[in-house]
Amino acid sequence: MSRTDIEKKAQAMVLMPLGDYVAQIGMDKGLGSYTKDEIERLVSTVLDAYHNALQELYKDEVPF
Repeated sequence: MSRTDIEKKAQAMVLMPLGDYVAQIGMDKGLGSYTKDEIERLVSTVLDAYHNALQELYKDEVPF
């Protein structure tokens, strides 16, 4: 799948919220040790951040 430059930018913008969430869980805790709830919140964090980034980046082009 080929990503647009804006999608790549949005992907990069997810790193900060993802890092914040992982730091909250504990940097020494491996992904395999996450509970189901922690995994679901991780996925939600990434999806919400990506969606918000796309809204911001496309704010003048697409009516969200």
